[in-house]
Amino acid sequence: MAKETETSDDDPLAVSFGARMATLRRAAGIDGTELGRRVGISQAHVWRLEAGKAVPNLRTMARIALALDVSLSSLVEEVDLSSVELRNRDYVRREG
Repeated sequence: MAKETETSDDDPLAVSFGARMATLRRAAGIDGTELGRRVGISQAHVWRLEAGKAVPNLRTMARIALALDVSLSSLVEEVDLSSVELRNRDYVRREG
C-alpha cells in the first residue's frame, strides 16, 4: 500500500491541499479530532495534513472526502498544481 508522504515546509502542493481540507472541514462544522475519528487517523495526522506537512495517499484522500461528505474531485478541485513537475524520478536499484 502506498505510504503518505512527509513534505518540506515549502511544498505548495501540500500546503494548498491542507488549506482546502481545512476549509472543507470547517464548512462541515467538525474539528480535527472528529475528522480524524471519522477517517481513522489521529488528530495529529489531521493537523500535519492541514498544515501542509504531509500529503495523503489516494485511499486516505477518499476516506477524507467521505468523512466530509464531498466528492474526491471537490476535495482537490482548488489545489494548486503549479509546483508539480512532470519528470522521471531517480530510482535506486536495491540489491536483493
